[in-house]
Amino acid sequence: MKLFHKLLIFNLLGKGLFLLLFLMSGPYLLRYFILKNTDRQLIQKKAEVLELIEADGIESFISNENPEEGFGSYNILKEEYILLEKVDAGTVLQDSLSSVERIIEGEEISYRVYADLLDINGEIYLLEVGRSLSTIEQIESIFFRIAIGILFLFLGLSFILDSAISKRIMAPFNRIIRTKISQINEPQEFNDLPISSTTLEFEILDQAISEMMKRIQKSFNQERIFISHASHELKTPISVLQSKVEALFVDENLNAYQSEKLMEMQDSLQKMKKSVNALLLLSKVNNAQFLKTEEVDLAKILHDLIDDWGEIAENRGIKLSHGKIDPFVFKNTNHSLCTMMIQNGLSNAVKYVSEEGEIWISGLRHPDRYEIRIENDGEGIDEKLLEQVRNGLVFLKDVNKEKSGFGLQIMHRIATFLAVRIQLSSQDGKTTLVFSFPVS
Repeated sequence: MKLFHKLLIFNLLGKGLFLLLFLMSGPYLLRYFILKNTDRQLIQKKAEVLELIEADGIESFISNENPEEGFGSYNILKEEYILLEKVDAGTVLQDSLSSVERIIEGEEISYRVYADLLDINGEIYLLEVGRSLSTIEQIESIFFRIAIGILFLFLGLSFILDSAISKRIMAPFNRIIRTKISQINEPQEFNDLPISSTTLEFEILDQAISEMMKRIQKSFNQERIFISHASHELKTPISVLQSKVEALFVDENLNAYQSEKLMEMQDSLQKMKKSVNALLLLSKVNNAQFLKTEEVDLAKILHDLIDDWGEIAENRGIKLSHGKIDPFVFKNTNHSLCTMMIQNGLSNAVKYVSEEGEIWISGLRHPDRYEIRIENDGEGIDEKLLEQVRNGLVFLKDVNKEKSGFGLQIMHRIATFLAVRIQLSSQDGKTTLVFSFPVS
């Protein structure tokens, strides 16, 4: 997962957690403060009732003829009520403020009640002032819906804002990854121009990558220069030896044994020359000494290679067939290298195919790529050799003399240079080689 996504998820989870805690505790806090406010109002109501009693007397509430009936009053919506009744002198009040259920006209209603015992003219009266809790419950429901809406709105706005800020903050880092790491196929393609950033850590990372790549460039250049010079230096003595061996063939005094040994020497020199030429070609490709300014008709290359290799395959008892080959012109490339790359793929297929096997070729156009597929029957290529090619090793291990692996290595390096993706797999007695040419 990208760092940008991790930061975004972390911010959302952190804010969402705090909002969730607020949402869970909000109704309880709201209820607590509303009850406190209600209790204060009920106490004020009690004071107002006492003022009325002092002004008008207890008889205005409870008649002297039927004092046991007491006094009760509630408003039309039953949101508030007042109860005043005479009680025994030994009555003890348990709690002055409480939430209780009251039945008024057959309807059970929850009230917040303030109760107090009054001593009026030597008589004890119980005064209750109540307010309905339905308003509190409605406020809690409204608050919960509003809080849920605010939660999702806040998270949505926070996601948009955090995404924009994180993208802006991470932009230099993404440019460092894109321009200095992910899109660099060869060390010489590296651009050491600093990436503009106001973040100290990104500046340090940019500088460290640039310094590291300079050291890598230096090592690669030394290696390539050595290979290039060594290849050139080896070509001269090999050519001299080959000329001398050819000159010996005209000697009439050679016997059969000497002629045989000279033939073996000539074969060895040819192999050495081939290896040196392969090393020289690899060095030139690695040093980007080829221009990529040509246009290549891949369909024409495939048809030409099929015609050229058809007779060779037929002589070896191999069936060379092809499927659909769509037309496609690959631009900004090198014609000779492109032809050599595909030819090496076909050459390896002929080399590794089983006796009386089949090689199948196709070229299909896809929306984002042009795909050349070469398949052949046979035991396939050893996975160790494939791994060495993927790792870019030049001198391959555990391969026999006839199959040095230089063809695979040249094909792989040319593909990297031409920005062509290669997929090479070998399983179940079949080897598949796929060249993916980018459309744009």
